[in-house]
Amino acid sequence: MTLPDAAARDRIQRDFEATLVVEAAAGTGKTTELVGRIIALLRSGRTTLDRILAVTFTDKAAGEMKLRLRTGLERAREKATGAEHDRLTDALRLLEVAQISTIHSFCADVLREWPVEAQIDPLFELAAGEAADALFALAFDSWFQR
Repeated sequence: MTLPDAAARDRIQRDFEATLVVEAAAGTGKTTELVGRIIALLRSGRTTLDRILAVTFTDKAAGEMKLRLRTGLERAREKATGAEHDRLTDALRLLEVAQISTIHSFCADVLREWPVEAQIDPLFELAAGEAADALFALAFDSWFQR
């Protein structure tokens, strides 16, 4: 069965010259296609895993993406030979330090790396859950009042 968006999915996997925005409902295969694109890039030798950033909205999604990437890399490596096999093996070695995280974690990493430029305390902590909601409400109210 061919999916109606097969051409768009194929482009995600093969068009490395384009910057793509993939917008679709939950459960339609965005993560699958992103993982496939990452593997295709690594397999081709166009980049290495330490030069890739994948950002999601939740810790759960980031963990799932990393797990799917590991599985995909292992499967691709089983079929690969020569330099391609070596590239995929290298990617598996780098997987634990791969930049696959939430937008919040990524931004926190950037701020920790450049605290002086951001004019913030380098020992800041991310607020979680209800504390984050309360801080957001306070900041929004303050902004709105101004």
